[in-house]
Amino acid sequence: MDDGLSAAPDPWTSRLQGRYVLWEDFEGGRVCRITLTDQRTIGGYAVTADDACLRELAIPDDVFAWFINADGWLVLIDVTRKPLLRMEPSPSGGDFYAQRSDQQQENLVLSADDQ
Repeated sequence: MDDGLSAAPDPWTSRLQGRYVLWEDFEGGRVCRITLTDQRTIGGYAVTADDACLRELAIPDDVFAWFINADGWLVLIDVTRKPLLRMEPSPSGGDFYAQRSDQQQENLVLSADDQ
């Protein structure tokens, strides 16, 4: 089955793979660790994360994969390819940001895990 992904990872996949923290954008907010891999899977590239922690961030289903969409946003999806979270790249180029205040939820930031 053709999933639309090339046989070799795109340059951004190799550049972005690694360990991250997904955190609520306020002092004392919850923090969850997440790993973006370059291992192909249905709909994108595999993710490992503590799904119970992610549910505390109001991400309703288990995160299965990630990809970068045509606009350069990082998208986390479930096993059915349903988008769970869309994150805009920061102007500085290091982090990704999800503005969710319009949904009465805390905004989220994805940053490299320095540990």
